[in-house]
Amino acid sequence: MEPKESLLRVNAVGSLGPGDRLLVLLHGYGADENDLAPLVQHIDPDGRFTSVCFRAPIDLNPFGAAWYERGADGDVDEQLFKSSVGAIDRTTDAVCEAGGFHRSEMVFIGFSQGCAMTLAVGLGSEISVRPAAMACLSGMLQKIPGYTYDLAAVSEILVQHGTLDPMVDIDRGRQIKEALAGANNPPNYFEYPMGHEISNSSLFDLRDWLTTV
Repeated sequence: MEPKESLLRVNAVGSLGPGDRLLVLLHGYGADENDLAPLVQHIDPDGRFTSVCFRAPIDLNPFGAAWYERGADGDVDEQLFKSSVGAIDRTTDAVCEAGGFHRSEMVFIGFSQGCAMTLAVGLGSEISVRPAAMACLSGMLQKIPGYTYDLAAVSEILVQHGTLDPMVDIDRGRQIKEALAGANNPPNYFEYPMGHEISNSSLFDLRDWLTTV
């Protein structure tokens, strides 16, 4: 299955205030551009950001979308992964240009597969302009042949993961923490007694972190 070309579909959530900075939210596997939109009013009640949610380019049947696929052996499809990184990169540039935002002041938030894409587009060695900060929720750092990371490129990183997550094991969140710490870039790291979700506690911590960015 091939991803669509060109720019990604964008849900322009908007802002509760002046919104002079950009916040991009990337959903998980099987969700869509509407999935994370309800978070915005809770994590940015003062409207510091203009928030948008991107839809992943691979449509799933019967509904939802994905950033990449995995083979029967569990390996990530390298081509689809890199293609999605490129699509996020291009769409972010387009949104910044249209809204007059500075990409270096923006924030990425990604859940599950969206977390993997957040790390890839924020820390990829070939990405020209880094975000100010990234939040990585219940996800993983994918190691893809030919795709390299600069793990010290963004210092403001939040990692959250549930110890009871049945879909993405807690070890994947700990691996993100260890990889960043190994690059002398330890993240803000939190574990919660939750599954593959965003709980009230993790939501409040996400909100508090975002106010410091």
